[in-house]
Amino acid sequence: MKEIVHITEAFGGGVLSMLTQLSNRAAAAGVGVTILHSIRQETPDNFSKLFHPAVKLTYVSMFREVSVKNDLSSLWNLVRKLKECDPSVIHLHSSKAGVLGRAAARIAAPEARVFYSPHGLAFLRRDVSPVKQFAYLSFERIAARLGGTIVACSTSELSEIETKMHARRARMIENGVNVPEIPPRIDKGANEVLIGMSGRAMFQKNHEAFVKLATELHGARVRFLWIGGNESELPAGTPDGTVSCSGWVTRDRALELTSGLDIYVQTSRWEGMPIALIEAQVAGIPAVVTDVVGNRDVVQHGVTGFVASNMGEMAKYIAMLRDDPLLRARMGAAARASASKRFSMDAIFRQWLSMYEIGSDKHARDPLGANEVASYETSSDSQF
Repeated sequence: MKEIVHITEAFGGGVLSMLTQLSNRAAAAGVGVTILHSIRQETPDNFSKLFHPAVKLTYVSMFREVSVKNDLSSLWNLVRKLKECDPSVIHLHSSKAGVLGRAAARIAAPEARVFYSPHGLAFLRRDVSPVKQFAYLSFERIAARLGGTIVACSTSELSEIETKMHARRARMIENGVNVPEIPPRIDKGANEVLIGMSGRAMFQKNHEAFVKLATELHGARVRFLWIGGNESELPAGTPDGTVSCSGWVTRDRALELTSGLDIYVQTSRWEGMPIALIEAQVAGIPAVVTDVVGNRDVVQHGVTGFVASNMGEMAKYIAMLRDDPLLRARMGAAARASASKRFSMDAIFRQWLSMYEIGSDKHARDPLGANEVASYETSSDSQF
């Protein structure tokens, strides 16, 4: 039996979404899968229900921020767990697991093939000082010397890896989604324009900028919706009625709310390749996004939406789409046609299997495990 071990500290959001897709399909295809994970605030309480019954979930304490004491403890726990699993493939997700996992793999499973998916490079963070940014870059450079292949999720991320990390082996496989589970945009006619974004209230997502845009552009027939946020998290002084907030909702509900949008907005300060943005494009919703790693790779400027270099441009592009229903329809149709093919998890999973170099008779017959995995992906109940 071939065995894949996934390791992640960032067990939530887009990382969790990709893990469920990759793990469930591999398990349904008869491949052994173990996930060594920690718990974050955004980890849904019912996360175990998201996975195929054959996927083994094992808790290992890991922490996002650097701590010599905690990180050494996490390292030895990972070494112990990897020796128990004896994997042929180790797939690391996010920066902390990328560093600790490669060190643990060298000790416990030197013959395993190791892959590292940053899901957003830590040295691109804008919520830390330049000194910390350089420290994160230094950690990445050191960890890259431990071996393995770094797999970027976007062309922009691959460029950052190649130019700044000096990685010996780097590839690119884009993020994917289960296209059939994403409901298409609901055509409400011209009575109202609903503009929204999805995500946690955090510095990275720059929800303050979303509120500023809403304050400037909302009106009697124009509403703004923040999917996943609570009113208590809005910046102080936000005018009443400017932004509606859904609060924490299930993934199915988040997709349902997204399908009701006419324009999707992504105000992030940095990204890897945001799953929520991909889902909005698959739903057929034109997007206006900041010009950062990941965002610029998903949206085709002038075709499926607009990529803005500053908030003034974002406001201009949103206003263009707000006032032109034909432009929204044309860009939305282009987004759905392009994204449904480009980001289909069927194709993305085949790329990962080729990278893993895992195959079996059953796998050759049903390489996607399509008959067995569908129920786990369409009944997902994770939270945003």
